[in-house]
Amino acid sequence: RLGAARLRVERGERMSRLRVVFEKRGFACFVRHVELPQLFGRIARRAGLKVALTQGMSPHPHIVMGPALPVGVISLCEAAEIWFEENVPPEEALEKMNAQAPTGFRFLRAAHIAPDAMSLNKCFDAASYWLCPRDPDKLAAVKRILSEEFGAEILLALRECGDGLELVMHDPSQTGPGALVKALVAREAISGWPEVCIARLCLGRWRADAGGIAPLL
Repeated sequence: RLGAARLRVERGERMSRLRVVFEKRGFACFVRHVELPQLFGRIARRAGLKVALTQGMSPHPHIVMGPALPVGVISLCEAAEIWFEENVPPEEALEKMNAQAPTGFRFLRAAHIAPDAMSLNKCFDAASYWLCPRDPDKLAAVKRILSEEFGAEILLALRECGDGLELVMHDPSQTGPGALVKALVAREAISGWPEVCIARLCLGRWRADAGGIAPLL
């Protein structure tokens, strides 16, 4: 028993908690959020990196994902945390995982996080999106409706950007692209998802003094 306990302690000392920021473009946006931990586990194994397992009756790869996106929404900034059995340098993890990642997935940044640091989903409170109606004549109406449907506590920023809108939403775990589409459908600005293009641009903490989002990494 003492040997097993010592082994667990030593293993805990060697483990590294790595926070990564990644993007998913093209057909990668059709990979469901619930499938990402399994996919990232396979990428890590192919890269020769040993992902730590969770404790309990049913151990599984210790990978935590950021807020979910609906299927079909691309993102330039998603977040995950991966626990490795060994202390893996962030640059090495990025290089090896990108070499094994499927088309559309790319790991952009990585950093070690203290084992006792707060959970990933407590590290952000806002996300920015780009939204573009496929009918450009509806842009003004879409902007007006979103301004009316979401108060200042939820819709933190909204501005026109080219042929679309750039907006910042509070609490991306609860108020993401689905809430935007639902509001537009309810007001009959669109009939559904096929009539808009949406992408997540950034994820982090809202800085009211700077009028923008401080990114996770």
